[in-house]
Amino acid sequence: MRHSGAIAGVVVALVLQCGAVKADDEQSLPTYLNQNWTSQERSRFYFTPQGSYLLPLAWFLALERADSAKSFNSPEHIERLGFLNDEDAYGPANPDGLPIGFAEEPMADGESWVGLTCAACHTGEIRYRGQTVRIDGAPTLGDFTALSEGLEAALQATLDQPGKFRRFARAVLHKPRKAEREALKSRVQERLTWLQQYNDRSAPAYPYGYGRVDAFGIIMNEVFGREMHVPDNLRVPAAPVSYPCLWTTPQEDWVQWNGSANNPFGRNLGEVLGTYGSVNLTDPATLGKSSARPRELFELERLVAKLTPPQWPEAVLGAIDHAKAARGRELYLARRGDEPSCAECHALSDGDGHYPMTPAAENRFGAQFIETRMVPLADIGTDPLMATNFATRSVATGDLATLLGGQTQLPAPALLSKLMGIAVASAMASADPAFTDAEKHELIGYRLRTDGEPYRPRNLMAYRARSLDGIWATAPYLHNGSVPSLYQLLVPPAQRQQRFYMGSHRFDPVDVGYRNRPDALGFEFDATLPGNFNGGHDYGTDLTEAERRDLIEFLKTL
Repeated sequence: MRHSGAIAGVVVALVLQCGAVKADDEQSLPTYLNQNWTSQERSRFYFTPQGSYLLPLAWFLALERADSAKSFNSPEHIERLGFLNDEDAYGPANPDGLPIGFAEEPMADGESWVGLTCAACHTGEIRYRGQTVRIDGAPTLGDFTALSEGLEAALQATLDQPGKFRRFARAVLHKPRKAEREALKSRVQERLTWLQQYNDRSAPAYPYGYGRVDAFGIIMNEVFGREMHVPDNLRVPAAPVSYPCLWTTPQEDWVQWNGSANNPFGRNLGEVLGTYGSVNLTDPATLGKSSARPRELFELERLVAKLTPPQWPEAVLGAIDHAKAARGRELYLARRGDEPSCAECHALSDGDGHYPMTPAAENRFGAQFIETRMVPLADIGTDPLMATNFATRSVATGDLATLLGGQTQLPAPALLSKLMGIAVASAMASADPAFTDAEKHELIGYRLRTDGEPYRPRNLMAYRARSLDGIWATAPYLHNGSVPSLYQLLVPPAQRQQRFYMGSHRFDPVDVGYRNRPDALGFEFDATLPGNFNGGHDYGTDLTEAERRDLIEFLKTL
């Protein structure tokens, strides 16, 4: 359960930040980098629903903030929550003026809801000297916990304050009669109770802050606790991670920070369940039926497959020094004593843009994928909590024991894989129009071995090293976002900043990361807390100052 003052704390923190965001507000409209999307494709990524049901759309648009009569959906409030506003709000692609990644979810009864979609967590923005650059597929700075708890506080205030409820009811119902107002109040209370329970299950031991969430912890609580009706399976989600970038993800052999997933449909369906979606895991007649939208998830994955890494915008951030970058490339490729080169873990593409690939002979369809390396926890030395929480968690199977051969307890990864398999099969079968065989193969990312069996994760007690294309646009660094800049990543771990500020989109093109100043939006990251440790990954930390700068200059070119 959350501390009694948690909700009020979120509201007060946001109020105190009001005067600290002016510098970020004084920005131009965003420009876009060439990432192989048309404007129409970008809009589809931003606003295609995926099966997430947060609130009725009319409620979300009418809802006031808990601390004032201002709209919850106002641009300045969305900014303070770390999410992004749409500069084309109220246009054809976004007629209701929703933030990026907040999508209209039509219901069978005709009522529309609002839910999250991929873009809410995977659209980035940097700001430098009055210019704004939107980076599609980059991590957001969104504070998922503040959003969810802020909505809870706003709904509670709507019920508690007669003036707020009158304004809310007029906006939702226009000219409501007493019976309609009472019915609405009852519905609001019902949804508030649901959201309170969701937030209790998802409550961290301490705030994650901007740009991080314990996605696996929340998803497993929803699946193993809520959907299976086994409260004893709940655990405090205590291992926050940064939202990963999306470019090249569909082409990689394994994804997630711990290399635990490769079937894109299963991965995306799990994400739906963590963000206000649902799946039936109790009724045998409809076992596995979920709120996920299979056709829409298929379209979203196809869009991500087209996305290319962003190139350093020299016109905004300054020209790359190619002499320094050339020296940095040599450092990237060189071994230093017994230490592997950067390229041995983070492979570079060749002159034709090709990466080291998995063998076609091991795949049923002859498909190949970018080969990533799993680095054991003992070798990488970074905070182990995310990997160990996932790999060592054990869960009771409850009423599903019969279905699972009488097993009453299973490792969480094994049970999650089984249940996601059931949900994937149900969603694929329910698609309208039905998926063709070719689409089904594409939907699962061609992830089958030659014997028709799925691949198995290589090592869950490890973290994945992927290619570093676009690395400059993915701050903060390490899986848990505990290092604010590329420069800080290249200093010895003992010298890394233990406290820094997150929340501002203002960019530092020299150290390569967001500006780290207390006058920014203002969440202070504490790297001494469990799950936040910023030690490890000490590769290249013995470089000279000049060598560090050369290597950073090369990383800007990727």
